[in-house]
Amino acid sequence: MLDAFVSAASTGPLLWATVVEGRPEINAGPTPAVAATDDIGRLFVTALREHFGEAASAVAEREWKLDLQPRRVLPARTVRRAVACAESALSLLMAQSQFLQFEFSAVLMGWRFRRVAENLGLDPASLAPERRQALDQEMEADFRTLLPVDAEVMTVRLRTLLTQSVH
Repeated sequence: MLDAFVSAASTGPLLWATVVEGRPEINAGPTPAVAATDDIGRLFVTALREHFGEAASAVAEREWKLDLQPRRVLPARTVRRAVACAESALSLLMAQSQFLQFEFSAVLMGWRFRRVAENLGLDPASLAPERRQALDQEMEADFRTLLPVDAEVMTVRLRTLLTQSVH
């Protein structure tokens, strides 16, 4: 759905929604059609959230004062800038997540991994390379979400995984 907004934003200064055969359609031009609904704001915010996730979308929504309130038209420049803002926010969130992944990496002996292991009374270097690789694989999916990664949550998760491997 976001593609429809981006495409429309490149063809006219204003965007609006109409309903065609029961489905919303995004239109662009200098003035809205008479049949324009008041759903364009809600549809755009929904498209941002679906494409970029709640966290990155929230940055763009806050920055560009977007919300789910009824709205008949949406400036094309707002769409372009909000999409760029959400892309930047997502990029930052992904970089933060990757950075934390390095810190928690058992294979790389990241400092957070070492600290959690040592707090459990384990010597991080004594864990077999296969076990360290398995720990990283277990946690990998947690770092690949569109949500911000919480270091405290990941600490608890790693502690649980390490404790399970001891018993």
